[in-house]
Amino acid sequence: MSESEIYDEFDRLWRSFRVCRQSADALKSPNPEDDEFVKIAIVGFSHHDKTENWREGHLKIVKGYGDESARLGDPPKTRQFNLLALGALLGLYSAGKIDDRLYGIGYALLPGFVLSKGSGVETL
Repeated sequence: MSESEIYDEFDRLWRSFRVCRQSADALKSPNPEDDEFVKIAIVGFSHHDKTENWREGHLKIVKGYGDESARLGDPPKTRQFNLLALGALLGLYSAGKIDDRLYGIGYALLPGFVLSKGSGVETL
């Protein structure tokens, strides 16, 4: 996978965001503390790796990113999209489809991708 393919992945998630949110709503997690933000990250993860490969380390990364997004005042749907995309990055990494460098590039590209969409995420 290349840098441009990571951007393409974000775009694909953008186009399927509504369906991904529905999948997250329907997700039955064995952890009752998993909220809508964790669940949507798991949906993103599952696009590239088996859900049973989701680990505590993934959860910590997602919670940290989600907390930062909330501190920045991101609206709920923006936070959901951020975590969907981050989950997808974690799934790609877990499945060995990207390395540390591409994961870092994707992590850095995500805020710019969301900013390029303006407030459009809130209408999805």
